[in-house]
Amino acid sequence: MAGLVWKLRWESDLSRAEHNALAALLSRIYPDHHSTFEDGRSWAGARPEGRVIGYSDGRPIAHLGFLRRMLRFNEDSSLLVGDVGLVGVDPSLHGSGIGLRLLEQASTCFHDLALPFGFLTCRPSIVPFYERGGWKKLPGQMTRMIDNNLQPETYTGPALALPVLAPMSEWPSDHTVIRDGLEV
Repeated sequence: MAGLVWKLRWESDLSRAEHNALAALLSRIYPDHHSTFEDGRSWAGARPEGRVIGYSDGRPIAHLGFLRRMLRFNEDSSLLVGDVGLVGVDPSLHGSGIGLRLLEQASTCFHDLALPFGFLTCRPSIVPFYERGGWKKLPGQMTRMIDNNLQPETYTGPALALPVLAPMSEWPSDHTVIRDGLEV
């Protein structure tokens, strides 16, 4: 797509108008959850620290939110990651390759931020997309976290990691990830 511009935007730098535009985009990406993004709210669970955003003609068309987070694996093991959520491309542009470009931009961002890994949870149907972008499925992984109703949850669906500055061999072998907080 000609004229596509990628930007890393930090949460505290976004204006009200930018939040409104992102909320409108996220509402189109996640139509079953459009009420989450009412009144310019451009996040669902944990508010992102940063966002990788693709712009066309000044409007956002692709989005990935992240925050730097320490994941725990047991009492003695933790790992810094770029915890990812709210990934998507405007539905009118699906199949254009912008989604994979978004993942490439996120990988570059994580590299620049000296993050060893990216981490995310997702629906099973989306796993092949992330795998095409270099993410590795973590077989048997369970993720303990706080759900959007502020209740403890153990998610047994897919979890994936992106090796950025560390090889996958450095990912802890424990099958339970403890995400102390809401997912992005």
